[in-house]
Amino acid sequence: MVIDRYIAKSVVTGCLLASFVILSIFVFVDFVAQLKEVGKGDYGSFQAVIYVLLGLPQRLYELSPSILLLGGILSMGALAAGSELIVMRASGISTMRITRSVLQVGLLISILVAALGEYVVPSTSRMAKTFRAEAMDDKLIVGGNNDVWLRDGNRYVNVKKILPDHALRDVRVYELNDNRQLNSIVYAEKAQYRNDEWILENIKRSVISETGVQTSLEKQLILKRLIILELFSVLELKSQDMSAIELLTYSRYLRDNNLDNNQYLLEFWIKIFTPLTCLAMLLVAMPIVFGTTPRSGGAGQRVLLAILIGVVYFVINRSINHLGLALNVAPVLSASLPLLLVVIISTYFMRRVH
Repeated sequence: MVIDRYIAKSVVTGCLLASFVILSIFVFVDFVAQLKEVGKGDYGSFQAVIYVLLGLPQRLYELSPSILLLGGILSMGALAAGSELIVMRASGISTMRITRSVLQVGLLISILVAALGEYVVPSTSRMAKTFRAEAMDDKLIVGGNNDVWLRDGNRYVNVKKILPDHALRDVRVYELNDNRQLNSIVYAEKAQYRNDEWILENIKRSVISETGVQTSLEKQLILKRLIILELFSVLELKSQDMSAIELLTYSRYLRDNNLDNNQYLLEFWIKIFTPLTCLAMLLVAMPIVFGTTPRSGGAGQRVLLAILIGVVYFVINRSINHLGLALNVAPVLSASLPLLLVVIISTYFMRRVH
């Protein structure tokens, strides 16, 4: 239908404009925050810019509900201020029909947001961390999006994944002799730092000599040195950098090892509900839009109101999330309660729109 395409074009344009404005602010803030790191190793201003740009997908994902709220208010508010919504309603198109058109395009944007958080953000976040770490420390070499290589004398360590709580996955240790020839290869399915030592599990060791290669299997290997712990603060995969599948997998790993997994379950449910929150924010925008008339004020007032609502939602959302963790509330409830509140409040005000 023509009206659906027209509204979709307006909402998409508004969201693109909101994205540009909000992300421009955060790019500047993030770049200023990186200036204190400039000068370490080969990490200069250009590298800081690249690091900030690689972090843009994460910022876009985190700010997507606020972007849709601001984009919805800007686009539909402009239609209302230009009397276009009044003409639509006068021609027999109901407020619910207009709202449905807005939510239809919002659903498509929400699907893109979900794909961004699941597939793009984890990859670019890893790239950003490893890029910065490699520039700061010449002992660190990055081979691809996930592989991390570390050099320590004649030892080279390859780690496929660095997880929180000093945990590693798919570790390979290459030992060279004094002639820089490969002496041995040790593969470990996982490694954990405990009691000032590294415990490697499910080991496959290959020793190379003039007579050939001897391979042996071991359940466990203990090393005093593997990688320096300071790298965890730079490279570890934080919960907000993980995909939903990774969060669920890691939370189950913590549960199976009798460790607290509520933080990761909470982040998992936040990932699930973020696209729905984007839709809810568009729903919040609609009562504001339908209350807009050519005499009700300019776009500046609507932008200010959108920012105020976004800030209030952010504070309430984070407060409920952290309070839920402190009180040991089920993570699915902590993650969904702010969304439910937004839906209830926006639905209430929508019913008052005539």
